[in-house]
Amino acid sequence: MEENLIKSLNELKEALANDPRVIALNKAEQSLYEDPALIELVKKKNSAEEDYQLALRIYGEKSETTKEKEKALYLAKLEMDENETAKKYSELYIVVRDLYMAID
Repeated sequence: MEENLIKSLNELKEALANDPRVIALNKAEQSLYEDPALIELVKKKNSAEEDYQLALRIYGEKSETTKEKEKALYLAKLEMDENETAKKYSELYIVVRDLYMAID
């Protein structure tokens, strides 16, 4: 019985690896690392996130400084999410996530 289970799992693994949705997602993921504009947006978002976390620790969440940093973080995330490469990846990710959820 264990051999049948292992064989079935290997077949499923291979089927998923060759599924066009998974292949498309993998290609889109590689594109994330090759898009210089997106890389800069990620750096900008990360910097805004660090600034916000620091403001939270120093000034607390009700401070105007913290609120300004929070808004800057929101805008940086929004700009990153609106990047075409990131959008395409997110769309494909949802399709593959749904595929995996159907299997679960």
